[in-house]
Amino acid sequence: MAQISIHFLSFFVCFVCFVDSSPDRRVSWTLTVSDEWQEWDERRSLIRQVRQRLESLVRAGVVQLPAPLVHRPADGEGSSRGRRPGVETDPPPGGGEGEALSVVSRPAASPPPPAVPSVPAAEPGPARPAPRRAPAASPAPSMASLFGASGFDTPLVPAEERPAVLAAAAAEVAACTRCPHLAATRTQTVFGCGSPTTRLMFIGEAPGADEDRLGQPFVGRAGQLLTDMITKGMGLRREEVYIANAIKCRPPENRTPTPEEVANCSSYLEHQIAVIRPEFLCLLGRTAAGALLDITPATTMGQLRRRWHRYRGIQTLVTYHPSYLLRTPAAKKDAWEDLQMLMKQMGLQVPRRSGRTPEESR
Repeated sequence: MAQISIHFLSFFVCFVCFVDSSPDRRVSWTLTVSDEWQEWDERRSLIRQVRQRLESLVRAGVVQLPAPLVHRPADGEGSSRGRRPGVETDPPPGGGEGEALSVVSRPAASPPPPAVPSVPAAEPGPARPAPRRAPAASPAPSMASLFGASGFDTPLVPAEERPAVLAAAAAEVAACTRCPHLAATRTQTVFGCGSPTTRLMFIGEAPGADEDRLGQPFVGRAGQLLTDMITKGMGLRREEVYIANAIKCRPPENRTPTPEEVANCSSYLEHQIAVIRPEFLCLLGRTAAGALLDITPATTMGQLRRRWHRYRGIQTLVTYHPSYLLRTPAAKKDAWEDLQMLMKQMGLQVPRRSGRTPEESR
């Protein structure tokens, strides 16, 4: 049976949602800017929901779907429409559904190039006023990484194999001596924990004393605050996300890891991300940001926050480390704003609260 690539299907759905210009979907030129902005928000919401459903299939190891059975006209049938083979020229009446079906039913071995898909020609008319841009943070990329060019050199690990692959990586980390001074003082390494098929991965700086003793990330006071941010703030369970650190050994006296220590551990962290393939990364603090993003020593948290970054195509957000929030309670409001930005992009509903942020309850 013919197969349809989920990657191509996702691109096609997102593209049609953006460029559909059929008469019954066009917005009247008399609409206000606010009406057009509302229509744009609804369209983005639809795109996000479809994209997330398809990404869930990819994370589960499904990369193709059975192609629908489509009637193909005999030679000469429908020639009055003047359609050339492989080219969509005249959209059928009724909003372009027939055109979408014809594109999906093409052989999967030779899909049209994503950069130049066929679209109906727009009717001439006055220029449509551009929506007013909000002066807030930079918008997140419109396409998820799994449906564009993947930034990973390794193939996707099937969902059922990920726990074993991560366990093997944890065993390798446990024997690591790349940083002899850390290997000599650690109680044990701290690899990571959580769901291997999660949509969201948190990455912190390094294990502390409690983490070094228990072998799990974020189990001390900072860990309790992070748990509150995940559960009370985002409405998720801690086991639904994945949590790791930039380095896997505790630095003496809980000092900030050196660039050399971060570099020595970078391959372990990158392997974790490559296996899990989350849709979103939340980097907790500047050390975690420096481990994955191209920043300079002069880059500040103010320059990293409230904007979207990309790590190998994955949508990435930077916020304050929970330890910093414990030392600087005034920054909790900013961290809550970052979480709301993340939730909006993930399509999560912000839990209703009475006045206080989840961080302020600590």
